[in-house]
Amino acid sequence: MKLGYVLGALFFGNASAANFSIIEGIAAGAMLTMIAQTMLPEAYIKGGNIVGLATLAGFLVALFFKELG
Repeated sequence: MKLGYVLGALFFGNASAANFSIIEGIAAGAMLTMIAQTMLPEAYIKGGNIVGLATLAGFLVALFFKELG
């Protein structure tokens, strides 16, 4: 755990807020995709690996339209 802290501080200590937001967004998308594949076993069996990405795409589309107004 300490190694992760040191590497994070070394590589991302001077990251701008915009870059940090992009990194957090990528991590959140990866987590949402993994959770969808784990928590939706029947969909995963019938649809395969695309289920997680489809869930992520649906979430991003909903977020996009929410931000439009």
